[in-house]
Formats: sequence, structure tokens, C-alpha cells
Amino acid sequence: MKLRFVKVNPVENMTILVLDQLPTEYHKEVANRLMNYNNIYAEQVGFIQREDPYMRLQMMGGEFCGNATRSLAAYMVYNSYPGIRRMDGGYEVELKASGVTNTIKCIVKPTDKENVYYSQIDMPLPLAVKDQSFYKKGETINTVRVDLPGIVHIIVDANLIEDKEQFFQIVKSEMDKGNYEAFGIMFYDRKKDYMEPLVYVKVTDSLYWERSCASGTCALGSALAYEENQPITRSIYQPGGSLEVTAEWKVGKIVGLELNGLVEIVAEGIVYI
Repeated sequence: MKLRFVKVNPVENMTILVLDQLPTEYHKEVANRLMNYNNIYAEQVGFIQREDPYMRLQMMGGEFCGNATRSLAAYMVYNSYPGIRRMDGGYEVELKASGVTNTIKCIVKPTDKENVYYSQIDMPLPLAVKDQSFYKKGETINTVRVDLPGIVHIIVDANLIEDKEQFFQIVKSEMDKGNYEAFGIMFYDRKKDYMEPLVYVKVTDSLYWERSCASGTCALGSALAYEENQPITRSIYQPGGSLEVTAEWKVGKIVGLELNGLVEIVAEGIVYI
């Protein structure tokens, strides 16, 4: 089998988009092959589907991924897909994505490089933001849990965790008691505004230290607004660069989430499976 693909770099959260239509039952196997070091190699894979009049992004585990969605919007502008709308300084792109039911809007703006764009996304609002505690040998670790459509994120003070892999196992054992598609642990250093994202996707049994995480950044923004009881705009630094999140907070809840950052199209071609 050979498939057309594009590899994109949304703040080093390396993503493969498969352009050919592929039945869902093949997604898991194909995604695992493509992510392998001896293939194209990336942190995640999305499959492009047509759902007229929209393009639809189906992630490998059925989860929602903000970085992959931002990337598809940028690629649609790069290729002048029909349906994108010109606006002052850029383009508005409306598309669909796994893990959410409503359409997603992105604002894509060119840079001085033809393969690099700023891509801003209106992120789905959290389903819940709440405190959650985990326990390790009598020690209590307090976190904020943010449930987003398609993925759950745990926000924890990085300075409280000595063994991050062990903490992942503690969180996973709790998550496995319920239903979920994917979850992330965002290890956050408040003094540096620096976050390390660890993301697990259930259906592919894949665990990655991501270079950046869009949904995790929005979860962190939501958690900060929740803790501070006010709107916030923050640039969150991550191993791959920074993403800017704006969380609108009114009457004790998140009423708007925006995420903005660079997307670079790094390769296009045919891959053999």
C-alpha cells in the first residue's frame, strides 16, 4: 500500500497527516507504522476525511488534537483548498475533527516563508475543571483535572514530582477505572511558565513526551483561570517552543479558549506501508 502524506511541525509536536481516504479499521496499524523510527517518524498521525462541505481530521485514537487541527488548517491554506475564506491579513478555515461534534474555526496567517504560518484555533471548551488528588505511599499530590472533548489533562506542579514515569503509572491506574480516549499529564513549572507534556493514547497504547501539546496548553490555561478566578493570556514555553493561550473566564467558568502558534510544513510525499 502506498499513501500520500504531509508532515507538519506545529511547535515540534511532529504530526503526519495522511491525505488518502483510508478505512478507520486500518488507522491503528498504519499510524503505528508511520510513527516508527524506521518510517516517517512522528509523535502522532491524523487521517484526512471528507465530510461535505468540510474537511475532517480523524486522529489515530479518535482523540481531539489542537496542534493537528491547526496544522490541517495551515495545510489547507498552503494548498488553496476550496472553502477557505480570505480575511484581513489571513484566512478563516472551518473544519471538523475527531473528539468534538461542532465545527472548529481557525485563523491562518502567512509569514515571510511560504511553508510557515501562524495558525490560531478556537478550542473546544472544557467539559469540567476540578481539583483531583493522587496518592503515593501516604503522600498526597494535588492537581487540577481538565476534561476536554476527546482528552483529559492532569495539571501538576513539576517541582512536586521526582519520578515522572512513576507518577504516570499512578495516574493511569486511576484513569483505567473509567472510560477515556486519551489523557495527558502536564508537568508545569510556574516560575518559568514552562510545561513538559506527556500524552497517552489508549487505542494505540502510545505514550510520548511531546515537544508541545495544544490541548494540554489550553488545559493549563483553563486551570490557571480556574485557580486565579479571572481571564488569562499566557505564553507557555515547552520543549519545542511556545504556544499562546487565552482563556476567557466569566461567572465561574471558561467561556472561550484560543490558541495560537507557528505551523511549519516540512515534507510532502508518498509513503509505502
